[in-house]
Formats: sequence, C-alpha cells, structure tokens
Amino acid sequence: MLRREVLGMTQLLAVAIAAFFLGVGMAGEPFAPLHALLAITILLLIAAALDRRRSPLIAFLFGIAGVLLTCYLQHGEIYPGTGVVGLGLGGLAASTLGRRTAPVAVAVLGTIVGTGLFFLL
Repeated sequence: MLRREVLGMTQLLAVAIAAFFLGVGMAGEPFAPLHALLAITILLLIAAALDRRRSPLIAFLFGIAGVLLTCYLQHGEIYPGTGVVGLGLGGLAASTLGRRTAPVAVAVLGTIVGTGLFFLL
C-alpha cells in the first residue's frame, strides 16, 4: 500500500522537493527556517498549479526556477553555481517525465545531493 502511494507522486512535486533541497544546499550556512518554509510553500503551490499541464519544458523551467528561488529566499543572493545545479535538475526532470519511478528517484537524488552540498558549502 505504501509503495503505491509513493509511486503515485507527481513529477512536479518531486521536482519541487529536489529544488528545495538543492537551493538550500547551494545557499549554505546560515539556515533560516522561516525563509525555507516560505520557499517550500511557494514551490508546492506552483507545482500543484502546474500539475495538470505537464510537459518537458514546464518541468525543465520549474526545476531551474525552483533552485534559483529557494537559494535567493534562503540567502538573499544567487551564486553562479546555482544556475548550473538548476540546469541539471531541470534537465533531469524533463528527460525523465512520464517514467513510472522517476519522481521518486528525482526527489531522493535531489535530497541527497542538496544535503551534501549544504554541509560542503
């Protein structure tokens, strides 16, 4: 039962989760919990609004914009490497759109890499 619910995750929801962790990871220290809460709320609202209109272009642009928005809200500026991370997430989201287990893989991969970046930067 749990497996069915996890595999039912939409692609844009997974991109929102990955973009949040990657943006926070790229922003680095100090962690601002209220800014992070605002960022994940905005990303989840946008993902819910765009969920019916799924296309590779929307997934690609949402991946880029999500990482940039989260990094900006968390730290107040966008670093040059953040755009590269956003391009990577957007490319991954667009290329895996429509695959059954891709949303879970995108969310897990974004969470792991974002958490690692947070502790490295």
